Amino acid sequence: MTTGLDERLLSALGTDSGLRGSPLPQAAVLVILDAREAGDHVILTQRAQHMRQHAGEIAFPGGKCDDTDKDHWATALRESAEEIALQSQHVTRLGVMLPVVTRTGIEVTPCVARLQSPVQFEPNPAELDAVFSVPLDFLAQSSQLQFDTFEYGGRQRRVPRYEWQQYSIWGITAAILVKLVNLGCNAGLEMEDYWQGR
Repeated sequence: MTTGLDERLLSALGTDSGLRGSPLPQAAVLVILDAREAGDHVILTQRAQHMRQHAGEIAFPGGKCDDTDKDHWATALRESAEEIALQSQHVTRLGVMLPVVTRTGIEVTPCVARLQSPVQFEPNPAELDAVFSVPLDFLAQSSQLQFDTFEYGGRQRRVPRYEWQQYSIWGITAAILVKLVNLGCNAGLEMEDYWQGR
């Protein structure tokens, strides 16, 4: 059954343009929506503390595109299977958000999907310490959106952050969440967008 959120997202999201259209290195993440009695949640992961890069940070399942991936969906689904044991038949594709660009110059395409039924996620201990969910209602509240100020590229930047339970969600992950709730929940949250894609 299509929810009001899904209908709004279907009208706002685009289709995958494939991996050949950008000069930047490509990556993709899976933005997984899960319907609960208390409302829609989004699934996030915590990277393992032993990882050499971005240890302990909060992220969506996903990663860099391989030459064998036919599109961003292939990357996002492959990485989700490796990281949290999510199989492609368990999700319905809704569409892709505009790509965002990391400060290291990687273009990330968020692929938004809906869980078809409850799934038991299994975090891969080689990559993750945890899998958890956050209510969209929480993310859509302006009172929950905070900002940290950093100097980067010779200027001050206000980077978004959410605090949910024991997890600090910030940077590009928080930016994608702000964009998501603005698209799907008409949240009207404001932030400086340093991650604009094509």
